[in-house]
Amino acid sequence: MTTRRDFLSALATAPLLTADGGATNVRLTPWVNSQEKPLPAPKYTLSPNLEILFPREMTWEERLEMMGKAGAKAYSFWAFANKDLNKLRAIQDRYGMRCASITGANKTGWKTGLTKTGEEKAFLDDFAEAVAAAKRVGAENLITFVGAVQNEIPWETQFAQIVAGLKKAGDIAGEAGVYLTLEPLNAVESPQMSLNTTERTYAVVEAVGHPHVRVDFDIYHRQLGEGNLINTLRTGLTKGYVRFVEVGDVPGRYEPGTGEINYTRLFALLREVGYSGFIGMEHRSSTNPVEVFTKVSRLAGL
Repeated sequence: MTTRRDFLSALATAPLLTADGGATNVRLTPWVNSQEKPLPAPKYTLSPNLEILFPREMTWEERLEMMGKAGAKAYSFWAFANKDLNKLRAIQDRYGMRCASITGANKTGWKTGLTKTGEEKAFLDDFAEAVAAAKRVGAENLITFVGAVQNEIPWETQFAQIVAGLKKAGDIAGEAGVYLTLEPLNAVESPQMSLNTTERTYAVVEAVGHPHVRVDFDIYHRQLGEGNLINTLRTGLTKGYVRFVEVGDVPGRYEPGTGEINYTRLFALLREVGYSGFIGMEHRSSTNPVEVFTKVSRLAGL
């Protein structure tokens, strides 16, 4: 037997031993992988993140130039204060690239955010500053955190403050034509954060009910923190909660295909549901950025 098909065929016709040592010719029906049927062509776009994918000694401009030459159609980065946005915009325009995402509320989102009473204005000012930066490079998504858990404040109060503040932040995003995308982290690495589960983040988006407040589904964080990736991602896509997807494998946060996550199946899901947004490559490189970009492109069916 030289092929999987030969093996299944032989297994299906092989006699089964009965309790008394005899044999029966009951035929077995071999299991068939549903993913053997053709998948729709991918509609999504890979967006290498300029941060941890590259050697530290490279400048931001060198990193973007490298991805432009490699054929990337989009890119992402975190904070904007340490970058020359004019230079980045010139490079992306030269290669016909789009900026998929930057960080929103970088000053307040990790600490007081909207969870600490009386800090809403500071959060909204912080977010508005990020929106202005996003407009300069044409970034569509602002990956945003809404604060750490405030142990002295009841969670019900914090939840209400998050919802109220995000309604206002959603208006700011909507007026600028961008999206506030909430990123739930994971309780293993960031137990202090208010949003570190899919369930809680989806509940916030449902309560906010704003068309410009959505979710960044970071597969690395979701696997490390809770698993159940197929079900939670499908739910978020079906209900329209998820606008942005990020990849990275577990353990180590290297590129897809280096760890335990079944990225073949996850990319298949995104193709099945017709996801047409960006996929942020927010992970380390096991080799070099260009080789990794090519590897993930192939795995994603691009």
